[in-house]
Amino acid sequence: MISVHVPPIPIDVKTVFFAFEVIATFAFALSGLFVARDNKLDAVGTFIATFLAAFGGGTLRDIMLQQRPFYWVTQSELLWGILFMSVLSSLTLRMSSWLSQRMIMVADAIGLGIFSATGTHLAMLLGWPPMPCVMIGVITATFGGLLRDVVCNTKPMLMSDPTPYATCAFVGNWILLGLIEVGWMSTFWNIVVAASLIAGSRLLLAFLGIKLPQLDSH
Repeated sequence: MISVHVPPIPIDVKTVFFAFEVIATFAFALSGLFVARDNKLDAVGTFIATFLAAFGGGTLRDIMLQQRPFYWVTQSELLWGILFMSVLSSLTLRMSSWLSQRMIMVADAIGLGIFSATGTHLAMLLGWPPMPCVMIGVITATFGGLLRDVVCNTKPMLMSDPTPYATCAFVGNWILLGLIEVGWMSTFWNIVVAASLIAGSRLLLAFLGIKLPQLDSH
């Protein structure tokens, strides 16, 4: 049998970032849809909540990293996709509260994992030190959900959920930097592994009901 060597297809870093950000954007947008649905917002309110959930963290990241124009300006088709989702969901979305809460949890975990990893990696590419890179990732991943909950008049998940949330992103971002340092894998797989660890740990710890110690005011 003749063996034919197929060379690996090179993956451009910008293409990788765009693909991951599309997935994360729509994951956070989906969480925004369900939170808006639970709060009985109309189509306009749903779009605002969904927009903030999807683009809030990435916009703050771009401001801090001095990236212009914002990524949702250069990729404006994402805005149209979010608008279409908002209008369609306000007309058709019907779901039990139990299932809605679990969809919010899963979608939020996916967005948390991907935006954490891509935010950290982008800061690293710009030459930021390790700790600021990690914090950029955490802020990118959590700020959109914080804005979503605030405009929906809901106690922010970031502040109220005793199960590890931002902690998963913080630890996962350090793992990402470690993977980059050892150089075992490509950019694509570094982000996949780190994002999967963050999202998976968030869901697993929430499922098991593991809680972090909280400050006692007494």
